[in-house]
Amino acid sequence: MKLISGVASLVVGAVLYLLFRTKSLLGFELLSRIGAEPWADWMRSHTSAISLPDIIIYALPGGLWALGYILIIDHIYGDRSRLTRIVWAAVIPVLGFGSELLQVIGLLPGTFDPWDLVCYALPYIIYIVII
Repeated sequence: MKLISGVASLVVGAVLYLLFRTKSLLGFELLSRIGAEPWADWMRSHTSAISLPDIIIYALPGGLWALGYILIIDHIYGDRSRLTRIVWAAVIPVLGFGSELLQVIGLLPGTFDPWDLVCYALPYIIYIVII
């Protein structure tokens, strides 16, 4: 169940990213290279009238990707020690959190958003409490 939930979380995050973010982002370059850009454009044309809050468009996908990663890692390392699971589960949330901090001090391009910090940290904090 963790594996299915993890993959679903990754997919929902990707769908939000593809449907509602600007096409200048790296993900769209990758779609173009694999020939899937027309499919994405078709999907975007059917959702263009939908208006979502900025937190859902900009912060939630990263949080869903962090959650998906944590669930998949827990599926893979579920029989290992609690410490091993906590360390491996931290990789993506820590990288996401760190990238936001590097943005705020100008060492990494992008727009700092405190909601990104929340969305990266919250799944990991909940994971630690649960296990």
